[in-house]
Amino acid sequence: MKFRILSEELRRAAVELAPCGVELGEELPVEYREGAFQIAYDGERVVISAERKVQFFYALKLLADEGLPEAGTTLSPRSSFDDLTYMLDCSRNAVPKAETLKELIRHLAVLGYNSLGLYMEDTFSVAEYPYFGYLRTPFTGEEIREADEYCKRFGIELVPYIQTLAHFGTLTRHYAMDRLFDTGDILLVGDGEVYRFIEALIATCAKYFSSRNINIGMDEAYMLGRGRYLDLNGYRSRFDIMAEHLKKVVEICEMYGFHAPMMWSDMFFSQAMSAQYGDDLPAHVAENLPRNVELIYWDYCSTDRKHYAEMMKKHRVFKNKIGFAGGAWKWLGFTPDNRYSIVSCGEAARACVRNNIRRFIVTGWGDNGAECSVFATLPALLYCSRVNYGKYKVNAAFKRSFFSLTGVKYDDFMTLDLCNRVTQNDDVEEKNSANKYLLFNDVLLGTLDTTVSGEVGELYASHAQRLRLAMKRAGRWEYLFRTQYRLARVLALKGAMGIRLRAAYAAGDGERLARCYGDLKELCRRVDVFYEAFSAQWERENRANGFDVQDLRIGALKQRLQSAIRKVGAYLETGAPIPELGEKLLDHMGHGDAFEIDPDQCEWRWRRMTSVNVNE
Repeated sequence: MKFRILSEELRRAAVELAPCGVELGEELPVEYREGAFQIAYDGERVVISAERKVQFFYALKLLADEGLPEAGTTLSPRSSFDDLTYMLDCSRNAVPKAETLKELIRHLAVLGYNSLGLYMEDTFSVAEYPYFGYLRTPFTGEEIREADEYCKRFGIELVPYIQTLAHFGTLTRHYAMDRLFDTGDILLVGDGEVYRFIEALIATCAKYFSSRNINIGMDEAYMLGRGRYLDLNGYRSRFDIMAEHLKKVVEICEMYGFHAPMMWSDMFFSQAMSAQYGDDLPAHVAENLPRNVELIYWDYCSTDRKHYAEMMKKHRVFKNKIGFAGGAWKWLGFTPDNRYSIVSCGEAARACVRNNIRRFIVTGWGDNGAECSVFATLPALLYCSRVNYGKYKVNAAFKRSFFSLTGVKYDDFMTLDLCNRVTQNDDVEEKNSANKYLLFNDVLLGTLDTTVSGEVGELYASHAQRLRLAMKRAGRWEYLFRTQYRLARVLALKGAMGIRLRAAYAAGDGERLARCYGDLKELCRRVDVFYEAFSAQWERENRANGFDVQDLRIGALKQRLQSAIRKVGAYLETGAPIPELGEKLLDHMGHGDAFEIDPDQCEWRWRRMTSVNVNE
C-alpha cells in the first residue's frame, strides 16, 4: 500500500521511512488532523487524527501491516502508556554516529515511541570541564541539536539521561576531576564545587535539548558517604545524604526549566525496604522526597508478572509519580537476548497496566563495552511497541509487521540470539552471556571451563550453520548476522578448547594434544575473521573512540592463543611442561570440586572472565 500524504511537512518526513515499511505513492490519500488518536476510512481517503505527531507515523505502519479498515469505519487504537521511551546507552564506549541515531529514530517513529533517551555519563561536551568526555568523542551541542531537530520531524522527544551522583568511573581517571569524588565513582555530596559541576551538566542539557524532561540518574551509589564524605562529616545515614542531595539537584533542575525530573528509584527504594524499616516506611522518609520527582522502578530480570506487581505496590509507599523501565537485552556482550526481553517486558507491561503506571521505558544498556548493535534488538522494540496497544502475542500478525519493518523474517532475525544458547533447551529462563565469556575465557587458565560441557563446541557449530543460512536472507542487516556467524565459528572451536587441552595434557595424550595444536592455529584464523566483521559493524554504527578497548581485549585473546600454541608445540616437541594445564580447577560458582554446569551464567565483566591475576 502506497500513501499520498496530503501534508507536505509530514510527507517530507515519511519519505525517509520506506526501509521501515512505509511507502509513498499516489494510491491512497492520507490526511492528518489533530485530535484523539483514530484512523478513519471513507472508501476514498484515510483521515488520521492524532494527539502526537508520532502517532501519525505509527498509524501509517499499522495500515501498511494490517490493511485498510472497512469503508465507513473508524479505528481508535488506545495506548497503554502516556510515554513509551527507548533509552540508548551512549556511555559504554559506543557513541553512535549521527546516521545511526537517525536510523534508530526512523524505526522508533513507525513503532510509535514518543521519546528517545540518550544515556550520557560523560559523553556530551560541557564547556567548563574539558576533561568531561575527554578522548571519548562526546556529543557536541550542535550534534545534540541536530538529533533533536530530527526527532521533532517525527514527533519524538529527545530526552537527556545523565548522572548527578555516581557512575562517573571514567572521570576518576583524570587528576583534574579528583576533587569531585567521595569514593569510587560517587560524587562528594555537599561540596560546593560538585554542585557547580552538576549545574554545568544541567545547564548544558537545557541549552541543547529542547525537551524539559530529564533523567538525573542517582542509581547504584551504594558506598555513598563512606569515603571522603565520612572523613569530613562523620557517619550519616545514606538515605539522609541522598535526600539532601536530591533536593539540591532538583533546585538546579528547576532553575533551568526541568520541573519534573526523573530518577532511578533503587537508592531510595532499597533503603526504604531495608531491614531498618521493613515494609513500614516511617512517614518522614517518604515526606522528605520532593514531590515533583518521578521515581523510575527499573527491573530487567524477571518473567513473573506477580513479582513486578508486588514491587510496584511497594513503590507506592512513596507519594511520587512512578514510572517503569524494562530492558531490550543487549548488555551481555556481542549478542542480544530478544527472547528473554520479549517475555520479561510483556509481563512487566501487564503489571504496569494493572497498577496504572503510565511511563514505560525500554532500556538498551551496553555494560562493559557496548559490543552489541542496537538494531540487533529490533524484535524486542517492535514487541514493546505492540504491547503499548495491548497486543501481547508473537503471532502471524507480529511476524508480518516485523518483516515489513526489517525485510527479514522474524524467525531468521531471532537467530541473532543463538550465541547465548549453550543447551538445546527451548527455555526462556536460560539467560547467559556465553557469547562473551566463552570468547574471552583463557584457554590455558580456564576459570570458566567448569561452567560448560565438553559438547558445547558441537552446539556452536550448529548455531553457526543456522546463522550462515539466515545471513544469506538478511538484506541490509547482513552485517549483523556476519558478526554473529563468525563469532559462532570461533566458539565452535574455542568453547570447549580449555576442557580438551586439560584432559589431553592430564592423560599425556600426545595425539589429542596434536589435534588441539592444529585447532588452536585454526582458532587464531577464525578470531581474525571475526574481528574483521565486528570492527566493520562498529565502524558502521559508532565513532572510533571506544573501539580501542576491543582492540586491547581481542588483541590479548590472540596473544594468549599464540602462547598456547607455543607451549603446546614445545610439549609435543620436547615434553616441556605446561604449568597452567597442570593446575587443578575449582568450580567457578564456589562449589569446590563439584563443577556446576551453568546455562544461566551471566558474567559480563571482561576482567573477571579472563584471569584471576592482578589486572587493574
